[in-house]
Amino acid sequence: MRLHLLLICALPLAACSHAGTPGAAPGTAGSTPVVAAPGAPARCNPDALKGLEGQMASKAVVDKAVKDSGARHARVVKPGMAVTMDFREDRLTLQVDENNRISGASCS
Repeated sequence: MRLHLLLICALPLAACSHAGTPGAAPGTAGSTPVVAAPGAPARCNPDALKGLEGQMASKAVVDKAVKDSGARHARVVKPGMAVTMDFREDRLTLQVDENNRISGASCS
């Protein structure tokens, strides 16, 4: 009986977890978000995002985009991936295609 109760409680929690995308580079979709250094500006600058479209969302590109934009966090969103709709002025969002190529970038 206890085992059944434990499974019933643990299963919904396991469904919410995300182990990451196999083969994804650190700092890209499915991995821990990139976080800028403490003391970095708290607002993402959308003017700094020009020229990102078409590039591969490698760790180096994502890290540079975070630094250049002044964002504190970045998230890489793959097609069909569920994301929150909350607005964060300190976050950079990169939309990528199936090949991990950046198709859009925004401060949100």
